[in-house]
Amino acid sequence: MKSYIYIIIIGLLVLSAGFVVYEKSHTQKSITVVSMTADEMSANLANGTIAGFISWEPYPAKAVDEGYGRYLVNSSDIWENHPSCVLAISEDLKDEDMIRALVWAEVKGARFINNPSNREKVLKYGQEFSGLDRNEVSSAIGNTVYIEYPDVSQVKKAIDIQAKAGTFTNTIESLGYNNTDEFLSGMFVDKYYNDISKKLNEDPNWTPPAVNVNGSLRFGYIEGNIHYLSMYIAQKEGYFEKAGLIPGKNVQFVAYRSGRAITDAFKHRDVDAATLGSTVLLRFRINDNGRIHIVNGVNSGGTSLVVRADSDIRSINDMDGLKIATPGFGTCQDTLMRKMFEGFEFKTN
Repeated sequence: MKSYIYIIIIGLLVLSAGFVVYEKSHTQKSITVVSMTADEMSANLANGTIAGFISWEPYPAKAVDEGYGRYLVNSSDIWENHPSCVLAISEDLKDEDMIRALVWAEVKGARFINNPSNREKVLKYGQEFSGLDRNEVSSAIGNTVYIEYPDVSQVKKAIDIQAKAGTFTNTIESLGYNNTDEFLSGMFVDKYYNDISKKLNEDPNWTPPAVNVNGSLRFGYIEGNIHYLSMYIAQKEGYFEKAGLIPGKNVQFVAYRSGRAITDAFKHRDVDAATLGSTVLLRFRINDNGRIHIVNGVNSGGTSLVVRADSDIRSINDMDGLKIATPGFGTCQDTLMRKMFEGFEFKTN
């Protein structure tokens, strides 16, 4: 009888221990997320206030080169062909020759970057544009994929991620669209790119007729963001001028601190065209009925999760309970973070 009681007690202890292990293994991991500018991210990672940050290049490369950061995950590693930056135009920009000229200059800039024979000039231009040294620029460019047109099927995934996050205050249906495909077909206009790509594939030296601009075209971009290197190269290599757009005369390049600042500029008709993140544009289009079209791609990849160089973090799971920074809710980096930390609980403070 006594032996029987012992067996029961031991069995209950084993079951109890198993239950504890089960509960512990099924406890949801969490990450605390704070919003910071790119410069603030760098400073806070350096002083140890945050365990990591998710930002666009060249800030990750800078953190690694200066010794306080270490790459953990590049966005291309977790999401191939993911949405990132694009060329957007205001619906008020009706001049098709003007739009064609902008797309042509952007495509020429991307092809210049992707031509291996231009490597040294690309690094030189990258240093000029970002203000960083050669090693940092080389690393930043190496982590960025310069594209000509975005993969719209991947944009649908970004919409799903942000919808679940509560980014959108309106629904696509409330804007008058039957479904996401119809919404995207109205937002993304590929006819200019398709025509230009075809002509350039047939003749790499093809140039569109120079446009005549009445007044001045205002072109916005985020300063220092290596994603926009093709736009800078298009200026330096004279592509804008060949298309009839002369920087400082009939086209003005205006630097902004964030994609949200650019969408505000679109809203107030302070810019006619801009390169910025596609996710920010999705929020602008859905929440504010933003009057823009996307006519060209700029990049994929080029966003990384960087952690403290002296930390023991070796995987996403090691970040359970830690604090990271992103540029803000609803940005491309926020979308990528949610993909990286899929299954985590997101806390804010």
